[in-house]
Amino acid sequence: MVTFNSEQQGLIEDLLDEERRRDPAIEPYFSEVELEPLFVKNLESVQGDERDIMYFSITYGPDHAGAVSMNFGPMNRSGGQRRLNVAITRARLELRVFSSLKGEQMDLARTQALGVRDLKHFLEFAERGTRALAEATHGSLGGFESPFEQAVAEALGRKGWELHTQIGASSFRVDLAVVHPDARGTYLTGIECDGATYHRSATARDRDLLREQVLRDLGWEILRVWSTDWWVDRAGTLEKIDRKLRDLLALSRERRAAEVQRAAAAEEAAAAIARANADAAQSAAVARAGEVDNKPAGHSSDTGRTVSVEATGRTTETYARNVADSPGAATQFVEADPASVVDGVSADDFFNKAYDKTLLPMINHVVEVEGPVLDVVLARRIARAHGWQRTGARIQERVVILAASAHLSTTEEVGTFFWPSRLEPGAAVGFRLATEDNTRSVDEVCLPELVALAQDVLSGGLTAEAAVLAMARELGLQRLRATSRSRFEAAMAQAQAQVR
Repeated sequence: MVTFNSEQQGLIEDLLDEERRRDPAIEPYFSEVELEPLFVKNLESVQGDERDIMYFSITYGPDHAGAVSMNFGPMNRSGGQRRLNVAITRARLELRVFSSLKGEQMDLARTQALGVRDLKHFLEFAERGTRALAEATHGSLGGFESPFEQAVAEALGRKGWELHTQIGASSFRVDLAVVHPDARGTYLTGIECDGATYHRSATARDRDLLREQVLRDLGWEILRVWSTDWWVDRAGTLEKIDRKLRDLLALSRERRAAEVQRAAAAEEAAAAIARANADAAQSAAVARAGEVDNKPAGHSSDTGRTVSVEATGRTTETYARNVADSPGAATQFVEADPASVVDGVSADDFFNKAYDKTLLPMINHVVEVEGPVLDVVLARRIARAHGWQRTGARIQERVVILAASAHLSTTEEVGTFFWPSRLEPGAAVGFRLATEDNTRSVDEVCLPELVALAQDVLSGGLTAEAAVLAMARELGLQRLRATSRSRFEAAMAQAQAQVR
């Protein structure tokens, strides 16, 4: 994802971190061991990065009064157009733009910055496609070409209309362009006068037909003012133009209101469909869990696909009663606060050898509270305590080396687990229940703890698919991926072998 500035970057990173805490299933997409993990960068630092799909957050928008400042940070500075080019060329296949600002709200008459001009046209292209490129206007290309044009413009100005002169549209120019009162970055209509441009046309056909047809094809509404009408009846001609402009404005406002209603209706319909799909998926999952629970032991309907994690009321009730009645019943998982055991932290000193005396107590605290704890999780806890939202390879290496010097560990396919001093590595451990605020992904739970969970589920009478779903439920998972399923099934197999 690309943002316009570091403030927006920080906000999006905070929101993503919050979502990662709520849904551990998305954590693998952020893992720095992945070939191309998800990143958030501003356009000053994204040079050289690419992804198949990129998201571009525009950041800017109208204020509470609907006014749009034409200050777009780096876009207003020299070379702003090159910064924009870097931002929008990071996607190999698709670029998705998020913006509360439309191109039509940007008034190029208020700035000469090339970056702002390109940003306006980019937003128009994102909204309307290639047609917007042909329809793009490039601001005033000159003053009045005749006293007639000036007289018409001044008279309309006294009527309250704002006009720009010689507006470029592709290779054509509109004599006078009337600024849309509701969207100053776009034009309500163009006005053609039979002035210098008109008389330079080679033939009457060029003057009267082709020019106007081309401009209309480029998206312009065109009104024509004849100089003979103007000189004979200036007041009547002015009133006629003013009336046509007000009719066009009323029609434009109706269209805009209809577009807003259609967009609102589409959003409401999409939300209704999403709710219906969610309800249907939940009902189907409940039905599947109920069917599996009634099948003979050993029968499995596992297809290896990702499924929703739901359970019947009877399944949940049975497992809850079993856990409550079991000796050494499951406890709740508690997330450690490594900063609570030291007087203060210093990100600047993190890689200094002398900082070991601060870092080691923090690591020990996390391992003793959360252990067995995965190396990636341990490094993440320490990084967050130092104010870092991302855990780089150097940070993880520093934490793992210190942890290995003080704690015993076991290695699984998902990584290394560090064990607290009260437990022998690989020994049986009780399962710790997830809470709303403290959840863990399947990969963050060591296999002996998953085996303890599987034993509790099996002792409650659940088997096969229903047992796997119950295990996922206790971890707080809303979706069950194939990789997660394989760890659950491995734990289930060990638990069944111990029973035999």
